Amino acid sequence: MRPPVWQPPVPLSAAEEQIVRRVRRAKLFVFLRQQRPLIFDAPFQEELATMYADAPKGHPPVAPALLALATVLQAYMGVSDDEVVEACVMDRRWQLVLGCVDCADAPFSKGTLVAFRERLIAADLDRRLIERTVEVAAVAADADAAVLGVSSLKAALDADWDDPATLPWALGLVLDALGTVEAYVAQQPASVAQQGAQAAVAVAAQVVAQDVERDAGGQPQLRRGVAPERRISVEDGQMRHGRKTASQLVDGYKRHVGRDLDSRLVRAVGLTGANAPEASVTPALAADLARQPGWLAELHIDRAYLASHLVRERPADLTIYCKAWPVHNGAHFAKTAFTLDWERGLLQCPAGATVPFTPGTTVQFPTATCAACPLRAQCTSSSHGRSVTIHPDEALLAELRERQQSAAGRAALRERVGVEHALARIGQWQGDRARYVGVRKNLFDLRRMAVVSNLHDLMRLPDVAQAA
Repeated sequence: MRPPVWQPPVPLSAAEEQIVRRVRRAKLFVFLRQQRPLIFDAPFQEELATMYADAPKGHPPVAPALLALATVLQAYMGVSDDEVVEACVMDRRWQLVLGCVDCADAPFSKGTLVAFRERLIAADLDRRLIERTVEVAAVAADADAAVLGVSSLKAALDADWDDPATLPWALGLVLDALGTVEAYVAQQPASVAQQGAQAAVAVAAQVVAQDVERDAGGQPQLRRGVAPERRISVEDGQMRHGRKTASQLVDGYKRHVGRDLDSRLVRAVGLTGANAPEASVTPALAADLARQPGWLAELHIDRAYLASHLVRERPADLTIYCKAWPVHNGAHFAKTAFTLDWERGLLQCPAGATVPFTPGTTVQFPTATCAACPLRAQCTSSSHGRSVTIHPDEALLAELRERQQSAAGRAALRERVGVEHALARIGQWQGDRARYVGVRKNLFDLRRMAVVSNLHDLMRLPDVAQAA
């Protein structure tokens, strides 16, 4: 018996409108609900019906268009046949597409779905599903309907990008189009839509200001280098470029984790733009820690945080554990070859000459002293004599360098591995892609990941396990 033509309602019901409003990520569900009358029109449904024998007896089979939609969704979600049937009852997004909102039973069984798949393959009509999407796209293009859109600017320009003259031509074309859009939006009457358009134009203008410059002849060209505070996302205005090392770039945000090395629990987290210095997050971390019991006795940090206020404004009883920055000076004596006498405030060179010093300044040895020094060739090539820069917190840096020379000091530095492990674990769960737009929402995401991390550690505690 041939299946009937599936004719689900075209307008959205009140329940379906509510589902559509709540779909945030899996937008294909909404698209299929809206476009199913176009994709599965009567002629195509009749073509699918040829898979079934036209027998006078038996129950009418389930509409093949319905089963075809279920097959498409199965591929989209990557689920099994059993899960497809379950989703028809449990997932309102599936119900939206399949026209069975709030159904108590699935519109088909697992066996029916399997049999349909076998018929589809046997009749080679799975190929027709692909072809049908091409046909729908062609019809939409002829009717000037925005069923499918092009999001690539390069594709829209359709230029020969191997030609060196293409880039300046395309840039000028895009800038002219932007100017036309700006003028058009400015002429529109005030409304919510006009405000949204103005905001979009402002973003485009910001991108132009940071990435385009004029040459000597006044022609626009792409800027060389990276502009300060360069915007990298049109959706999220707070994302930034950053650099972890000379070769490792970071786009978006950087996560920061403060972990208690005794309890192994994450106590505070922070989030900054990728271009923000690591030390800029410590006020926020300190504010979170201030809300909790306890105090800092030791601070095990990455050296990028040495410039933080936690280090600069540390109390006398706070011990800093951190790898010191390496000190190099080419073929000449490094700063570590000089002796700092903190009690008398004197700096002594390898040859024994001394000069007074003040933290945060550059010390200059007398020209005459260096000219007569037998170690001059090993110390400096400057005609003015050797100079040494004293860091504002040089005492701490010297302490860190001295500590990491001992086995006990290196063992203490290795305790920070626990922080790296916590960062890696949270990063594995959270992923490398920002889930939300803006710093605050992504900080929320980072905080709940820290909660998950702490719950995993709490499960390992014997008292908590027994209580559970």
